[in-house]
Amino acid sequence: MTRHDNRICVSGMAATAWSLPGELAMYGRTGTDAAGLAAAKVAALGWRTAADEIARAGVGIEYLVHAFTADPRDEPGWARQVERLTVAVDFAARLGAPTVYLTVGPSGDLTWEEAADRFVGRMAPVVERAGAAGVALALENTLPVRCDLSFAHSVRDAAELARRLDVGLCVDLYCCWQEGGLPETLRAEMDRIRLVQVSDFRVGTLTFPNRWVPGDADLPMADLLADVLAAGYRGTVDIELTGPAIEEEGAESALTRAVAWTAARLGR
Repeated sequence: MTRHDNRICVSGMAATAWSLPGELAMYGRTGTDAAGLAAAKVAALGWRTAADEIARAGVGIEYLVHAFTADPRDEPGWARQVERLTVAVDFAARLGAPTVYLTVGPSGDLTWEEAADRFVGRMAPVVERAGAAGVALALENTLPVRCDLSFAHSVRDAAELARRLDVGLCVDLYCCWQEGGLPETLRAEMDRIRLVQVSDFRVGTLTFPNRWVPGDADLPMADLLADVLAAGYRGTVDIELTGPAIEEEGAESALTRAVAWTAARLGR
C-alpha cells in the first residue's frame, strides 16, 4: 500500500458536550495528529483561558470552525458574526492553527446568486485579515437539510464562492458522495482543498445529525478517500463524528476507531 503523509485530525463535533479541558485530554489518547475546535465553544470558555488549556494539553490545533447562521438580510446579525470570525482568525494565528473553516450561512428569501453576492461582499475584509495573519480560510459544503447553516450544498457551489474570494475548501465527503462530476471537481480544485472530512452514513436514516465511524455504515468512504488521495491530495484528513451512534459508543472509543480506520487508508 502506498504511504501518504497526510495528517489525521479529529473534529470537536463528537465532544460538543465535553468541557474543553476534558476534550483536549481525550484527543491525546486517540492517536490523532491534531484536533479541530469549534470557535463558539472556545469563545464561551474565554479565548485567553482556552489558549492556556490548549498549551497545557500539548495538542496541536489544525483548525477552528465558525458557523454563519444570520439571515442574509440581518445586517446587525451578520456584522456580529463577521466580528466573531475575525476574532477566531486572530486566535488561530496566535495558536499557529493553519485554517479556519466555515459555513456560508443561509440564503433566506434570496436567490443563490443574491446570497452569494452578499456573502462575498461581507467576507472580503476577513479574507484580507486572514491573509495578513497567515491563516487560510476554507468554505465547507453541507447537506441540503442544513439550510440553516449554508446555501452551498455541493463542492461545486462551495468552490465557486471560494474562487470569488480566493480562499480554500473544506470538502465533507459525507455530504457530497453522490455529487455529479465529483472526481473532476476535486481534481480541478485540488490546490484549494485545505481539509477533507470523512465519516459514514446508514442509508435510510431520517434523523440528523447522525454520522457513523467510517466503515461502520453504507458510504463508499474508502473509495472516496482513495480517489482524493490518488488525485494528489496531501493535506489533512479530518474525522467528523456526531449523533446517536457516536453518543451510544462514546466519543473516545468512536474517534479512536475512526483514527485507526483512517490511518490504515493512509498506509500507516
